[in-house]
Amino acid sequence: MLQKIVYLAIAIGMGAVFSWLHIPAGWLLGSLLTGMVAALFIKKLFFPDSLFKISLAIIGGNIGFMVIPEQFLTYHTLLGPFLLTLIITLISSLLLGRMMKKFSTLNHNTAFFCCLPGGASEVIALSKEYGADQRIVAAFHTTRITLFVLLVPFIVGIQTPNTGTVSTPIQWGANLSALVALPFIVFLTIYFGTRVRFPGSALFFAIALGFTAHQWIIPSSEMPLFVTGMAQALMGAIIGMRFDKETFAELRRIGAISALTLALYFCMSFGLASIFFVLTPTPFFTSLLSIVPAGAAEMASTATALKIEPTMVATLQMIRVLALFLTLPFLIHLFAKPLKNVASK
Repeated sequence: MLQKIVYLAIAIGMGAVFSWLHIPAGWLLGSLLTGMVAALFIKKLFFPDSLFKISLAIIGGNIGFMVIPEQFLTYHTLLGPFLLTLIITLISSLLLGRMMKKFSTLNHNTAFFCCLPGGASEVIALSKEYGADQRIVAAFHTTRITLFVLLVPFIVGIQTPNTGTVSTPIQWGANLSALVALPFIVFLTIYFGTRVRFPGSALFFAIALGFTAHQWIIPSSEMPLFVTGMAQALMGAIIGMRFDKETFAELRRIGAISALTLALYFCMSFGLASIFFVLTPTPFFTSLLSIVPAGAAEMASTATALKIEPTMVATLQMIRVLALFLTLPFLIHLFAKPLKNVASK
């Protein structure tokens, strides 16, 4: 227990240092790199899912405080281009899975589940039922998310105005009521999230609760930026710790095709963002954070850190995850091979 506390303190401290140095999304990137170094070279630590949900509830609650209701009136114009990018995402992912199968020793279903762009936890859980190597699927999705969370905030951040949060003055009088409301938002998010489950449910409830509190209970309050920064650092510390020696070993076992597939996945995301950018009035980097298949929580956190339309990013990311989750049974039925045929394919 003491090791975990010390590690989290160091990771959050590194996040604060990165933010103080004006590194883009410093809270997130500093703790993420700390977690990767610790997992690869020192010791792997395991954290309960509830800790990740707490960080998500804080970030989502802050997004809720930032929501402007009039924003939603324009979102319907984004639906057509968004659906187009979603279809292209699915087709591209299936083609990447075919390529991975052809140029590696993986069986059909392992390659298929590695490249599915849906929620990582759901895909990993289902993969074992279809004869896929769950360790490789978990390693691939862990690496994909880590890669995107590491690179996308940095790429976006260097092109946007600096948004460091450590140096922001803390106005206790204006923020005290928000700080008092925060534990209730976290508690209710976890409560509702455990009873009404769907992909992105925790983020949805946190945003809704934060919005409700800010609009009708404490309208004059704002969430202190350092609180959200610490939550982002906590999230980064947990994600970084997942990229351990076992994950790296599994990727090496697949071979160079794993690196090529991840690189193409990354390029695909920029292509999707370009399509969305051309077809909508949305700025390119907002499009990237909204479309990239890298996790709703992580991209919403990045958007919050960089102050790039966090409401839009969170909304489109949640819709993407939910839509992919709903199509997952059909994709598995159409493209996963029957269990008895997996070993021979």
